[in-house]
Amino acid sequence: MTEAAYGTDLAYIHDSGYSAFANGAAPGLLEIIQQAGFDTGLVVDLGCGSGIWAKYLVEHGYHVCGVDISPAMIAIAGERVPFGRFHAASLTDFEIPECRAVTALGEVLCYLFDAPESRQSLSTVFHRVYRALEPGGVFIFDIAEVGLNRETPPTFREGDDWACLVRFEYDDEQQRLSRHIVTFRRQNELYRRSQETHTLQLYEAEAIVAILRDIGFCVQVVRHYGEYPLLPQRAGMIARKPG
Repeated sequence: MTEAAYGTDLAYIHDSGYSAFANGAAPGLLEIIQQAGFDTGLVVDLGCGSGIWAKYLVEHGYHVCGVDISPAMIAIAGERVPFGRFHAASLTDFEIPECRAVTALGEVLCYLFDAPESRQSLSTVFHRVYRALEPGGVFIFDIAEVGLNRETPPTFREGDDWACLVRFEYDDEQQRLSRHIVTFRRQNELYRRSQETHTLQLYEAEAIVAILRDIGFCVQVVRHYGEYPLLPQRAGMIARKPG
């Protein structure tokens, strides 16, 4: 079985075995939003995945609107956060409601599931975020940088009822990285095999900062969310709309 964007099995595996980033970054992300002056209100999470960060926000008194292109991820998020608002939609098409903060974590804005003209699509999303944010609002996201996984060998990870293999393919000409993912998930006494290919557009941090500043954001590049370090060749962006 081949699926394009976190189908049922990969969504389950990602939630089960790849949740360290969302859990680890959550306290630092919350601190950034609070430092912007917002202890309550709506936070929109683009590429919300299985809702781990959304649940943390709700537990700390915020309202959450989560968006993800994967219906399977949205199904998990809805079960995890019953009082959240979740939408299975393209990040490039979704009309962001007025809010106090927007997050897009885990390099989600780099994925090319539905955005072949990636840089223009990114600019479109940035403009929508800027319009949606209240004065003083904050936009927090991270990108994968040029060179990511250029020489990385295939990886393997397993859980009690699943296994995940990833092979990396680097395109120097287009500055893109493809992850060829094969999963095995136990169903009764057998294992079901699925596969997906995820392609990311890689960026130079300075180029993204320039786009954000042209729109009107004040931007800070970070390598940590609070005390939680980003992985190598990932750049975090804290972009504030002037108040």
